[in-house]
Parts: sequence; structure tokens; C-alpha cells
Amino acid sequence: FGVHPWWAHLEKNDKTEWMAKLRATVESTPNCVVGEIGLDKVAVPPDAEADYPNQLDCFRRQLDLATELRRPVVVHSVKATGDMTDIFRTAKELPPKIFMHSFGGSEEFLRQLTNMKKYGDRFYFGFSSVINLRSPKTQSVIRAVPDDKLLLESDLCDPTHAEDELRVMLAI
Repeated sequence: FGVHPWWAHLEKNDKTEWMAKLRATVESTPNCVVGEIGLDKVAVPPDAEADYPNQLDCFRRQLDLATELRRPVVVHSVKATGDMTDIFRTAKELPPKIFMHSFGGSEEFLRQLTNMKKYGDRFYFGFSSVINLRSPKTQSVIRAVPDDKLLLESDLCDPTHAEDELRVMLAI
């Protein structure tokens, strides 16, 4: 459960209300994760203006909630490496597990996260054929992920072809 960065603009005006609803939902669902939350400097919904400062605020609020309630997070990060690194490095505490969804970052960004002294062991990296195979760097980034931190994702809304997409990623 959470507000995806593409839809953060819909929650700009009354953050107290949606955060209260999110808290209640997460508290009443013991095995849930918070997410997909994060930052995206590229994609903008067709009916809204880009509002990156609001995305930052929404992300921080949700990350803090997940940390407080000890819930894993699923993180969306597109062209926001610097801000993500700063947020994770300056946090007094982070959630118990951080799943970097359809990770499109570089090997360097991956190392920055996994080499964090206090939190590096909390990061996991997911890859999906529909998102990640568009990039020529994907195979080398996957090879840089520690085996116990590698996740496969379909990133599909319809589960009909999910197994096929997972098999494509397994073949990489």
C-alpha cells in the first residue's frame, strides 16, 4: 500500500488525510509492504504538471511510516539516484527490507546502496523484462547484484503472461 510517485500530485493538498488512511491500512494489514513508493524525474501523468518537490515529500513521509511500523518498502526510482542516495544515507533508521523495483540504476548506484555500513544488507534489487531489458547495461548490473539480493519481477498488471516474462529474465 502506498502512493506511487506518478500519482503523488493527487495527494498534494491534504497529506494529513491520506497519510492517516495509509497508516490505518498498513497497521491493519500485518504482512503488507509499503509501496510502490519513490521518485521519478521522467514520467509525468498526462493530466498533471511535474511536481518533484511533492514527490520527495510523499516519498519521505511513506518511508518514515514504513520505518516506524517496521514494514518493507518497494521503491520506484527513475533518474533520482542522487536524491535516493542522500535520503538513504542521511536516514537515522530505514525499513527492514528495501526492494528496488525494476532497478534501472548503474552498478555504481547499486554498490553505493549495498556498501552502506548500517543499511547495505537491507537492499534487494528486482529486474523485469518489460522494463529492464530495454537497457544495454542490465546484464552487467544483474551480475553485480549479490545472489541473495536478486529478485525477479514481471511488472505486469495482468498476470496472464507473468510466468513467461519471469522466464525471460531467468534466461538472462
